[in-house]
Amino acid sequence: MKAGLLADIILGESPHLKGLARHFNLILVDANSRITGFNNNLLKNTMKKESQIIHQNFAMFFDSEEGKANLSTTIKTALNGQPCSIQFSLLEARTTFKGVVLPIYDENQFPDGLIIIAKEEKKIAVEKEELDDFWAMATKMIEEAGISSSSEVIKESEKLKKPKILLVEDKDHLVASVFKSILSNYNEEAIIAPSGEAALLMAKKFKPNVIICTYNPIGQMSTLEIADQFKKKYSANTIYISQDGGELRIEDGWLDIHVKNHSETVSKILDLINQLYW
Repeated sequence: MKAGLLADIILGESPHLKGLARHFNLILVDANSRITGFNNNLLKNTMKKESQIIHQNFAMFFDSEEGKANLSTTIKTALNGQPCSIQFSLLEARTTFKGVVLPIYDENQFPDGLIIIAKEEKKIAVEKEELDDFWAMATKMIEEAGISSSSEVIKESEKLKKPKILLVEDKDHLVASVFKSILSNYNEEAIIAPSGEAALLMAKKFKPNVIICTYNPIGQMSTLEIADQFKKKYSANTIYISQDGGELRIEDGWLDIHVKNHSETVSKILDLINQLYW
């Protein structure tokens, strides 16, 4: 899952996208215009539960001063590969959102989905001049988030091309099942630990950047204890995965994404880690 050339130009590499998503509202929309993921900022600002938002058609769930048809056209334009500015609202929450829509590409000619990053306003009023300029809006959001684009940040992000991922085995063997494709081959960037305690021991040499586990890890340590230890000792992010029917749910405390569990799932998760966590 790649953010596309224009997204790289405006948002830069991971530090920018990650910073914007933490400061503002992030929504992932699939090729069918349905919401497949969002961060906690969106839940807070819409005052909605996760179940009320996930899988909703974006243009039907939200509204716009210029109407749902206009909002639907904006989404269709982005799904044709054209980044654009967007304004939408949720009347019952008395909140207006304004931001940018970025196409997401895998290996196809047309986008496989969209990333929407927007700032909220507790009033239904938006200056049209701001919405007409995609580049100005994206730049303003970067400045408001206080995200650095200095050469030091860029150099730091280039030290390692890929994050080191430490997987923690669980009692349902979900982690081993999902990531079997990368574990079956020798891989310097990903290893699996048989328990939470073993993961901490292996981390002394492996030095992981990202931990992936379920809410039911093998061992005496709980998932929260594992996450806390790795954050303190290695400044490593922990990503939680769980299964719900034919979907995988990916969480890390601020982001919540649902993806179909099929052959391309692993590559999508790894690309997501590379973009948002590294």
